[in-house]
Amino acid sequence: MKKVIILLMTIMGTLQLQAQDENFWIFLCFGQSNMAGQAPIEAQDLQVSDRYLSMATTDGADRTLGQWRKAVPPLCRADAHLGPADWFGRTLLDVVPDGVRIGIVSVAVEGCPITFFDKDKNAALIAKEERDWMNGILDQYGRDPYERLLSMAKTAAKDGVIKGILLHQGETDAYNDQWRKTLRKIYRDLQQELRFDSTAVPLLVGEVVRGEYGGVCGHANPTINDIQNHYPNTYVVSSEGCLPSDDNLHFSSEGYRMLGRHYALRYLEVTNPQLAKSCREKLSAAGLDKASIATSSLKIETRRSGTMLSVSASEPVEKVDVVSFSGQTVKTYTLGGKRNYELPLNDLPKEKLVFVFQSASGRATTDVDLR
Repeated sequence: MKKVIILLMTIMGTLQLQAQDENFWIFLCFGQSNMAGQAPIEAQDLQVSDRYLSMATTDGADRTLGQWRKAVPPLCRADAHLGPADWFGRTLLDVVPDGVRIGIVSVAVEGCPITFFDKDKNAALIAKEERDWMNGILDQYGRDPYERLLSMAKTAAKDGVIKGILLHQGETDAYNDQWRKTLRKIYRDLQQELRFDSTAVPLLVGEVVRGEYGGVCGHANPTINDIQNHYPNTYVVSSEGCLPSDDNLHFSSEGYRMLGRHYALRYLEVTNPQLAKSCREKLSAAGLDKASIATSSLKIETRRSGTMLSVSASEPVEKVDVVSFSGQTVKTYTLGGKRNYELPLNDLPKEKLVFVFQSASGRATTDVDLR
């Protein structure tokens, strides 16, 4: 009987290996709002190859949990938008052999700390979450983003081979060594539970909107860049040339396309230099390897006093949008050309917010923590 059981287990293992397609490359994507995608989906984003697929990590009108679908955006959830994963896969398909398919497994929670993906800490933290909009997102993932990513990765790995992990998270808390250590723990947890070869599956970590482009969280990039100095097979993806959206917290549609190309090129650089060379040549020939960044002369100084925010601007400001780290505009102040003024804070959500100031020359931003 023991021999029969061993034989059956061997046969089952062989069948599973046969079911896996070595030419179906699976990539796990996780993070917060920029990974979910916050930019409008445009006509060019809807033209998707049949070789590019997305595993549904939530239920929705256009998707069923645990099933593959054509990678038509949004990839993360039905209520998300265009993100970096969209053009990551398309860029790979332009240079990999014709027999290769690409599959994305994406789980992202807008505004979440990295600990929401730490399986040993996230339950207690999520149980304390009070923001309705975030709870709505967490509910779609069964209130456990790590477990949803893991379970969907296991489902996807029955059909293909995990080739890489993409992270875009850091606007909330990538300002210290603990962020770096937690991220690496999450990678190790996934490696142990999914049993992939860590030397063959790189971790790609994307920069946030750069400070020189007005990025509110650009000061997180030094910590993000430092991670590759501490851990093997971990690489940073540049956000150079990636256009920001109006809030200077998220990327624009073109910014996400550029960021997706950067992720793809970085992956190829560390796994297949010859394909990376071909990719660079194709992007350069099409003029897709660079972007023009508009700069603004608007400078803002702020000082908080109780429930008021005093503002001094270098030029007349027409309006101020207050944006949450999930990308939602929570309030707009119309100023009509003032340079010195006070903004009331008492009716705003008690969370970290981005104030986006708009003048004739462009935008300037600052973040204010009301927690």
